[in-house]
Amino acid sequence: MLPVMIGSLFLGQANFTLRQYLQAAAIISGTSIVSLAEGRSKKSGASTRAGLLLIIGALFCDGVVGGVQRRLQVTCRKEDKQVRPYDLMFWTNLYMAVTSCLLALRSELREGATFCFANPSFAREVVKFSACGALGQASIFYTIANFDSVVCAAVTTTRKLLSVMISVLEGDGLPPMGWLGIGVSSMGIAGEVL
Repeated sequence: MLPVMIGSLFLGQANFTLRQYLQAAAIISGTSIVSLAEGRSKKSGASTRAGLLLIIGALFCDGVVGGVQRRLQVTCRKEDKQVRPYDLMFWTNLYMAVTSCLLALRSELREGATFCFANPSFAREVVKFSACGALGQASIFYTIANFDSVVCAAVTTTRKLLSVMISVLEGDGLPPMGWLGIGVSSMGIAGEVL
């Protein structure tokens, strides 16, 4: 949420209330607490510099895209035009598909297609996964077009937090610090809803 809010402030001419800042702070800090508490209980290797740089780059891109989407909404409202979710989705996915195909042309695309033709049951699973991904993308772009990218970030963060809670309830549990994080995040989410 933080990069999207920053991008919306600087690129999208957004204004946030103190309540919205406090809600975002609660969601972000609670999610961070859960991640840190969950990370301590798992045995994982140290993060690499390259990995951290990629995460920072992805967060920066989230902020830029969120700000540009917000600016597009403001501009469309001024010109009395409607932002349609499938227009956003089409152009975003077109650029992503062209970039992915160009990067995959070296050998991955041929190898992947060969594998799918040799394993039709796997290919069917790929098609199902793609359909689920398309439905998820449609939901995300609907949210962005009808609300804004900050609301979408809050929704996706909530979904991630719920996924963590479900996996915790099915698995080994969560340390007390993790439950504190879930409580803090839940207060921020409740502030968004109420």
